[in-house]
Amino acid sequence: MSPILIASFSLFLLGFVALAFWLHRSQQNQSQLGFKLLSESFESLQRNLDVKNSTLRTELSDALQQNRTELQQGLFQASQGLDLKVTSMEKKLETRLGDLTQSVGQKLELNLKEGFLHFDKIQEHLKKAELQLIGLNQVGQSINDLNNLLKLPHLRGGFGEAMLESLLTDLLPQDCFELQYRVVPHSTERVDAVIKYPNAVLPIDSKFPKEQVLALFETQDPGLLEAARKTLYEVMRGLAKQIREKYIHPEYGTTDMALLFVPSETLYFEMLRSVKLCEELSKNKVFAVSPNTLSVTLHAISVARNYYEMAKGVEKTILEVKKSQQHFQNFESRFEEIGNALQKAQASFGVAGTHLSRFSSAISRLTGLESSETLSPTSNPGLGPSALMPQNT
Repeated sequence: MSPILIASFSLFLLGFVALAFWLHRSQQNQSQLGFKLLSESFESLQRNLDVKNSTLRTELSDALQQNRTELQQGLFQASQGLDLKVTSMEKKLETRLGDLTQSVGQKLELNLKEGFLHFDKIQEHLKKAELQLIGLNQVGQSINDLNNLLKLPHLRGGFGEAMLESLLTDLLPQDCFELQYRVVPHSTERVDAVIKYPNAVLPIDSKFPKEQVLALFETQDPGLLEAARKTLYEVMRGLAKQIREKYIHPEYGTTDMALLFVPSETLYFEMLRSVKLCEELSKNKVFAVSPNTLSVTLHAISVARNYYEMAKGVEKTILEVKKSQQHFQNFESRFEEIGNALQKAQASFGVAGTHLSRFSSAISRLTGLESSETLSPTSNPGLGPSALMPQNT
């Protein structure tokens, strides 16, 4: 539109110059009338130019207003579309996080339940062990009381065998031991008792040579006590050799050792005091036990047998433990993956928020320019000829 104004103005100037020159040459006497006519023509031309300029400015303002309206509508639609996408993304993320949280909670709850079940089983085993220890203490007290009665000659007799049988019956199941067991087939020798293991039997023979070492129970004389201890050494060494020769036969299913049951804590203590006697017993693979130590041994055997029964299904238990371990490892791996995914989602959400903030700021800046860029026709009064000249940029 500006070139049209320039061309019109140029034509006007050329016409004006030509007319002035012609009037000057031909009608010098009518210069005042010509100047008046020229002034009226210039004013008429200026009014026409003002009208055209006003029309052009109005059209330009309308075009700019329409462009702004279309731009605002486009930005508004884009903003709405972006808001919808962000809202959809937030909903999907919240749904996914909710599902993951629920899944993790369920797995944790299941693991806690399994852990509590195992803990309850352990408590049950501890209660059973406590009850067995209480019973063992009662048995030990009873044995101590009976040990005091051993000083009476008419009670000694077969007391050792009877006490051994009582301990075995009280502390072991019936199928775990056998009394008067024949070790060597077709032999007349029978050991007082054996404890049955899966692949062997452990011989236990009761010996109570109190008459030979009576001084250990009745005197405080150092000489008599020393003589009685020497006698105890000789007697027990001979008994250990007999037990080894008669009852230790691995070829017939026995263990390579045997137990010598001494039904008196006092006599057992005297045996332990003799290092030489202990070495001799160990050389013959015979080990002395008292009522208290045998009770502890039988209790350990009973517990071991219970664990052996439990261990029959140990492969299944191990498989379950391995499976649980694998599940836990899978859960741990999945938990790490979830954590990484959450971190990535959080980072993506932060990036999207940054872009959204920038886009919102750009929209705000574009919207804020509307009032400052609006052109008003009345803000510029009439334009002179110099205002129509092009601007160099």
